[in-house]
Amino acid sequence: MKMKIKHIRNITLATLASTALVMPVAHAKAQPRYDFEHMQRERLGRGVAAVRESEDSVAVSWRYFSTDPAGTSFNVYRGSHLVGTTTPTCGTFIKDAYKGRHKTTYTVVPVIGGNEQKDKASAYTLPAHAPEGYIDIKLDRPADGVTPDGEKYSYIPGDASVGDVDGDGNYEIILKWDPSNAHDNSHDGYTGNVYVDCYRLTGERLWRIDLGRNIRAGAHYTQFMVFDLDGDNRAEVVMKTADGTVDGRGHVIGDKNADYVGREGRLRGRIVTGPEYLTVFSGLTGEALSTVDYIPGRGDMRSWGDAYGNRCERYLACVAYLDGIHPSVVMCRGYYTRIVLAAFDWNGNTLTNRWTFDSNKEGEQFASQGNHNLRVADVDGDGCDEIVGNYSYHSGLPCNDE
Repeated sequence: MKMKIKHIRNITLATLASTALVMPVAHAKAQPRYDFEHMQRERLGRGVAAVRESEDSVAVSWRYFSTDPAGTSFNVYRGSHLVGTTTPTCGTFIKDAYKGRHKTTYTVVPVIGGNEQKDKASAYTLPAHAPEGYIDIKLDRPADGVTPDGEKYSYIPGDASVGDVDGDGNYEIILKWDPSNAHDNSHDGYTGNVYVDCYRLTGERLWRIDLGRNIRAGAHYTQFMVFDLDGDNRAEVVMKTADGTVDGRGHVIGDKNADYVGREGRLRGRIVTGPEYLTVFSGLTGEALSTVDYIPGRGDMRSWGDAYGNRCERYLACVAYLDGIHPSVVMCRGYYTRIVLAAFDWNGNTLTNRWTFDSNKEGEQFASQGNHNLRVADVDGDGCDEIVGNYSYHSGLPCNDE
């Protein structure tokens, strides 16, 4: 089956992070002071992309490196024909007046001091009969399913992220598949399994992870982080897992027969018992590289603000340069009552908990604020990231999410 992802552009993964929740500060004057010379960063290629803009025009764009010398310009070729030259002040984008419908290759060559650097050229092949306005990527939709109470469901593509999983300098797409019966946390009901795929821009699927019956489907549950955490130039994927999760090589995490799905009342379809894990997967193969207990565990769900598995099952996540050099993954649980963030480091062998922030211990001023997002930045200009919870007020009143 073929589906379309439109307007794929050269996106640089946001480098996220934190050491504590930060309340908004009026008139802050500090500027970020990242040490880019020593910071562990992605090693990306030019990211050349060509998209047919109209019947007689093709838009070509590429990436400018922070290491490019001042004054770098670029020559752009279609096949062996020079179709454009940009100056240092004209950006990294041209339009080529091309009406042909045959497959053709665009090559971008940096020019430094008037000399083409052909050994640093990058290319992209526009396919024959390319559609207008987007890159067409074939997706492999999971099979339809039926819930324990007989409801049929199908799958639609959901959240996506990008990362260079094989070290070739090009991004791959990590895509989450949501079943049509996914539920908000405030609603009971069964859901289908959640799947996570990895695709090249050519449409080649590298792997599929099945999170299993013990991970519920819905907007607040699965937050997956894609980043090169250990500096091997290949991105990992980190997300919450459970007994029965099947990795990209077919290996099962935990007890494959475990079933913690609730069957009665407000707990029907919810998962509020059973072990919880955090797993690092290889971005190249989908193999589970390391699995640890999820921090924090749900414990007594009433400590999160209700007794039916709503508030204890709301998650956020980010990637953070906590020490200013190395990226860490930060997993977050709870919005409305208790709020917990746990930072983890991955060195290629071991997943280690760096620190845990718990509003039950750090102070009630951080609890009961109810927001569905966070941001990361070097707020105070020390070269290390803080996590800005975007908790813009503290009213002391509960959120009416019942």
